[in-house]
Parts: sequence; C-alpha cells; structure tokens
Amino acid sequence: MKKLQGLYLVVDPSVSNRKLLVTVKKALRGGVDLLQLWAPSEYSGKISEIAQSLLDLANQSRVPLIINNDLQLAKDTGAHGVHMDQYEMTPSEIRRSLGSQSIVGYTLGNDLKRLKWAEKMGADYVSFCAVFPTSSVSQCEIVPLDSIRLAKSMARIPIFASGGITLDNVRSVLEAGADGIAVISAILKAQDPEQIAKSFKKIILEYKSQPR
Repeated sequence: MKKLQGLYLVVDPSVSNRKLLVTVKKALRGGVDLLQLWAPSEYSGKISEIAQSLLDLANQSRVPLIINNDLQLAKDTGAHGVHMDQYEMTPSEIRRSLGSQSIVGYTLGNDLKRLKWAEKMGADYVSFCAVFPTSSVSQCEIVPLDSIRLAKSMARIPIFASGGITLDNVRSVLEAGADGIAVISAILKAQDPEQIAKSFKKIILEYKSQPR
C-alpha cells in the first residue's frame, strides 16, 4: 500500500449541506486523497445508505473510504478501513475482522505515548485532533504545532493533523511536519468545494516538493 498522505476529507452528515454527496463528489474531483465517514448517533438509521454511497464515490475516484469508530459498519459496507478515537482494539484485531489489507488509523492528542503504541502495533497512520479551535469536533483537545514536530522525530508512520485547518493556516501545519491534513467544514461548507480542495492540494504538493 502506498504511503498515506495529502488531503483527507472527513464527511460529517450533520454539517448543514443538503447536497452532501454532490459536495463530496466535487471535492474528490478537486484532489481528495482519503475519505472518512464520521457518523453522529442521530444518523444511525440511514448511515448505512450514506456509507454505501460514499464507498461508490470513493471507488470511482480510487481513494480509500474509512469509517470512524464503527467496525461493524465498515465491515458491512466493505469500506477500506477504520479510524478509531480510542485505543481499545489493536490494528491486528481490527484486520482480523476487516481483512489483512484494511487501513487502520487512530486519533492522537497530546499523549505521544499513544503514537509509539500505534506505530508498534502496526497502525497505518495517526491524526492529531485538534491543532486549531473548531466547532466541528468540540471534544478534541488543542494540540500545539510543536507536538507535530516532536511526533515526526519519534515515529515513521504518516501523521495527519485536523481541527480548524483553513487555507490561511495550512502552511503552518505542513511546516510542522504533517504528512497530510484532515478537514471537514473548510470543504463541506465551501461554495465551491472542488476549487477549495484543489487549493489545499496545490499547497500540499508544493510543500512536499520542497527539499526538507
């Protein structure tokens, strides 16, 4: 499997957007590299339908679809992996259920011992939450950019960052060493999600092409 990096779109069905799937399709055209479905409890009745529609879009664009925290939904949908906020299951336990090639990622806060655990256990990536204040994910603690720098010196697995990232501050996150950035509202609430995705991707690619 190729290294996970780039632009990671977290799809939150509760974000006010009547044309959610159209928005996701446009964002994929703009260069999104990974999709994640975050499923609020109030959407439990129709989340399977949303997941299947996202999987269809992901497969058309040849990007992975990852389900947040719901291993059963990922299995039922045939998704490419899961992203876990808790550390109760190891990657090997998850892959026994989903398949040996399944992508497994974990949310990371300020406790970098969890980074070492994730790498040792075989996680594919971790994602910091949150580097800037955000209304989308209110339960995340704020993680200073220096923590990303430290994490990059500690581990070799890809490190993403999420939380309040915009076109105005994304360069500082990449400068800190993030392999990619995860966004929700910056794309889902954009008037032109394809163009915003292209703009994020352009900055990421420009930064990754620089000698470091």
